[in-house]
Amino acid sequence: MHRALSVPVAGLLLALVATPALAQPTTPVPGPRDPNQPPASAPNGPQPLAHAVGDAGTGLAVVRIGPNGAKTNTILPGYGEQLPKQAIGEVGLGLASAQVNTEAYLTAERVITQASPAGFAIQGRSPQSPGTLVQMAIPDNPEPKSQELPGQPTPLDPLLKVGLLKGSVHARWDTERGPCVEPLANAETSVASLSVLNTVPGTGASLINVPDTFKAQSNVKLVDLPGSRNKAVQSTSTMRAVSIQLAGDVKIDVVSQPTLTALATGDEATSKITYTAPVLKVTQGGKELGVLDAAHPQLDVPLLLDLVVIRLQIAGLSEKKASFSGNDFSGFQLGATARLLDLQVLPTDKLKIKDLPSALAQVSLGEQIVRAAAPRGGVVCGTATTPVPPSDGGQAAPPKKAPPLAYTNAAYQAIPIFWIGTALLLTGVIVVAAMPTVRSRRRAPGA
Repeated sequence: MHRALSVPVAGLLLALVATPALAQPTTPVPGPRDPNQPPASAPNGPQPLAHAVGDAGTGLAVVRIGPNGAKTNTILPGYGEQLPKQAIGEVGLGLASAQVNTEAYLTAERVITQASPAGFAIQGRSPQSPGTLVQMAIPDNPEPKSQELPGQPTPLDPLLKVGLLKGSVHARWDTERGPCVEPLANAETSVASLSVLNTVPGTGASLINVPDTFKAQSNVKLVDLPGSRNKAVQSTSTMRAVSIQLAGDVKIDVVSQPTLTALATGDEATSKITYTAPVLKVTQGGKELGVLDAAHPQLDVPLLLDLVVIRLQIAGLSEKKASFSGNDFSGFQLGATARLLDLQVLPTDKLKIKDLPSALAQVSLGEQIVRAAAPRGGVVCGTATTPVPPSDGGQAAPPKKAPPLAYTNAAYQAIPIFWIGTALLLTGVIVVAAMPTVRSRRRAPGA
């Protein structure tokens, strides 16, 4: 039995849940001190014309202690009061993340795919997870990378225990057409078995047990845009589960799997969020308690002689859409979040007490986040070449000799500094050589 700590999925997913926007470069772009300085670097060779931004994140499970019990911190004064509260603590498992950003400052960050084993977050702050499987492009990766994710017994086993955990990632990039390649970005995580909140008092069992394979998949790709030669950005999150067992002899059969998709065409009229809500059949001791679907998304299940109530809730779909205008291109962006199943232990909404967390604990199975952004008219799959400026006579100017130094700010400053320093050094040598040698004379004693 392989075990793992818990997922940094909480912090990573919280970052994805933020208002969808044209993704900022993964690495901040340093600006010049003097606006008139030449650029830090210049394109070399043919460049892809495509502009596309998209990401998808899917988490297997997240346990939140005291959900909505901590204030959201922000660098903007007073803005934290306008944001939803966060959980006091979060522990999670298995994040599959696929990101595409043609505007990334570093070429190696144009496509990033990750499969994270486990981690935690305290009031929204999450450290980097060790053992994360990552594949990045550029350069291109013709083959995916797959392996068993690391795990070992930990003190958190009473809270979260997992079986064999596997991950697979694939990041692609074409040197001339950029993201116009298939597949583009794909990440998967799967766990053979999972139990959450083990040894529930009074039951002698785990609160949640997933005995069969539980799989999360995130994918970003470019798809055909109807009536156009251009492409649209499509981000998709999918979950695969068979059944879920709860304490108190409660069983949940997953009749229909959830799928969440964001399609950005660059135009608000044709961009859309598509969500296939899960269908869950709930039984207790062989007796059917109800069916959770899009029309009936919530069900309360009593445990421990009705003293403990578990609230089951699916979907929780939330959407955000907006136009954007950037330096390189303008268009339309959209994003959405959803969950396969939320379980709230001891919900507090009926207590009517101010500032209480919404529940003692909340377990989310199958967290899904998607975002996509495309320029107006769609993504252009083509290659741009640097044109040669014409001369005064209208003829093409002869090719210029390549500069001896790289096209950087340091190059322009280093050339004059080098020659000035050399001239001063030679002048100093000549002056010293021309000066007469002064010898000290000693007087004889008594002179």
